[in-house]
Amino acid sequence: MFHHFHQRASLPHGKNNAFTLIELLVVIAIIAILASLLLPVLSKAKVKAVRMQCTSNLKQWGIAITMYAGDNHESFPDNSTSDGASGFAWMGLNLNNDFYPHYLYPNRPGTAADKKRDVQDVLYCPTDQWHRFFEVANDAINLIGYQFLPGRDAGGWPDYNDQGLGEWIFRKKIGGLYRKAPVMVDKIQATGNPPSLVWASASAPYANHRNSSGISTGANFLYEDGGVLWRRFDPNSSKTTIDVGSSTGGGWIVFFRPADMAAGPQ
Repeated sequence: MFHHFHQRASLPHGKNNAFTLIELLVVIAIIAILASLLLPVLSKAKVKAVRMQCTSNLKQWGIAITMYAGDNHESFPDNSTSDGASGFAWMGLNLNNDFYPHYLYPNRPGTAADKKRDVQDVLYCPTDQWHRFFEVANDAINLIGYQFLPGRDAGGWPDYNDQGLGEWIFRKKIGGLYRKAPVMVDKIQATGNPPSLVWASASAPYANHRNSSGISTGANFLYEDGGVLWRRFDPNSSKTTIDVGSSTGGGWIVFFRPADMAAGPQ
């Protein structure tokens, strides 16, 4: 019987199969170059994915609002200030019973005991950190992560008729003269005129869809027909597609008007 032995070829005397220092440096340099090329691509993909999730949330809101209107004489949910809805991101307390559970999603607000609500929660834009923090710190049960415009009254804050946009806010029914005006929008907040700086907070940033400077890059707008459009925001460029909306006397500006839309009926 013959046995075949395979012997590994021996290396020349004084040689081994380890990488040299130069070879290691070349490999590290190649990896660094590839990483520098791939990281921006991955970062942009992540930003786009989060934006798509925010868009999906608003589409669900659109379906819910349409169903609610169908059951309630074509009306928007009531957001009168007497029910705690003073401010675009504050909704009527009654919605926790009459709207969310039946048409959208049972509202499970974050509290000091339960901590912040999940980032996937449909009532919040995934990029909204400030409202999540404020909700927990104040046990706020009627705060959302978007700006909801219609169904309000003149008692709200800030001045809802600033820039002549009151009819967008005070409209009660779907399909009226202002049917092309936005229904909801991601939260964009800045200070200054022209706006350049976002209010800073030690607890959480205010703006949604932030760039590296903390300023919103844009926002999703929901319309009565259920469509959602992304509008670019650049306070230092004439090419921005979002114009100023309502503002407070303290210089805090809430943006929600598309630049190509006048205040009147469309």
